[in-house]
Amino acid sequence: MTEVLSALDRRIVGALQMDGRAPWSVVAKALDEPLRTVARRGRDLVDSGAARVVALPNLGPTCVIEITCLPARIDSLARELAQHPGVVFALVLANPSRLLVEVHEQSFDLATMTLEVIPGFAGVAEVSAAPVLRYWKTNADWRPGLLTAAEAGRLEAAARPEESTAAPEPLDGADRAIVDALVTDGRTAVAELAAAAGVTEPTARRRLADLRERGAFAIRTLVDPAALGYGVEAWLRIDCSPQHADRVGEALAAQPESRYVAQVLGEYALVAQLSARDLPHVRELLSRGWIREVRGLRSSLVTRAHKRSGYLTRAI
Repeated sequence: MTEVLSALDRRIVGALQMDGRAPWSVVAKALDEPLRTVARRGRDLVDSGAARVVALPNLGPTCVIEITCLPARIDSLARELAQHPGVVFALVLANPSRLLVEVHEQSFDLATMTLEVIPGFAGVAEVSAAPVLRYWKTNADWRPGLLTAAEAGRLEAAARPEESTAAPEPLDGADRAIVDALVTDGRTAVAELAAAAGVTEPTARRRLADLRERGAFAIRTLVDPAALGYGVEAWLRIDCSPQHADRVGEALAAQPESRYVAQVLGEYALVAQLSARDLPHVRELLSRGWIREVRGLRSSLVTRAHKRSGYLTRAI
């Protein structure tokens, strides 16, 4: 069972969720805590893997694939698919037992995957794929209310464009080297980025800012929701009319507990992932104002995460 982080550690995580590359001095000032304490606790969180700051590159169009599988086979299938670098997340759902994966389409031939590869696994009964049309929220935007308004106000959230589902712009060698370094460690210092790219530090700093502004990658702070006190995760498929999709998506994305909200081309207009403290909290989330223009809702608990934001894990 995952241990809940201390109050200070949760606040440090909250600061990193606003800007994963913020210097410890900036975080300490925002939290009004001693720099030495914040730097030590922050490094411990990152070094232990309790919190991971990483970059997820924009690899273009994505698709959410839902797989119905025999319970005895679902974990082995999840592990197999999670190993593929084109898989963004792999979540095991309950009631009925299903596996949910998001994939970068350029890494897969979807027809082959959905008609041949996945159905070829023992125990697979059904496969459906829904291309993502728009993101309202991803894990890069998750702000579960760990900071007070004053603390958040003293931090400048890293600006970034809306995550795109269009084909990304090609990167040259230096830009690719910078993004690759950030994929390994989102807090890599500018001097190290410059060395990796073979450019000067001012050039690396300029390229880094340009890459972020263009949406070539998104910095994400990955943490097990249970470590923040959110022991329950739910996956929602939402039916609403097309003219209401924007309003429902925006309203749901505004909820602090929502981690992922997207419009998809499929049986349901929207899909979303929520984190909650417990089942009564889930019930409360499902009765908020965003539900008014929803025609139908299908929900499942997330029982296990094999991958989040492109990283293999049993926890985060």
